[in-house]
Amino acid sequence: MTNSESESDPLDAALTRFDSALERVEKMTARLRSKADAALNATEEMGAYDADRARLADALDEARAREAALVEAAEEASMALDGAIRDLRAAAISVETAGDEEVDEEEA
Repeated sequence: MTNSESESDPLDAALTRFDSALERVEKMTARLRSKADAALNATEEMGAYDADRARLADALDEARAREAALVEAAEEASMALDGAIRDLRAAAISVETAGDEEVDEEEA
């Protein structure tokens, strides 16, 4: 073995170790890039979920406001119906009483 060959063997061994290390770094970089892409996608999805949640919260608030308006309208309608029923009963009693008075006058 010549001096030149013994010097190239350590150099070849160093280059082999360097290539191996570089390959590991490239694989690790690819994995990290993949994880970073997945994290970015997850962040974008979370943004979409937040937007959906906000939209649904607004729709729920609107529905609750409509419900409150309908409850109020139902209460007003109920009171109006109660008043109309009272008026009809009063009118019926008035007609009945007037009819009884006419009968009493005819009998007399």
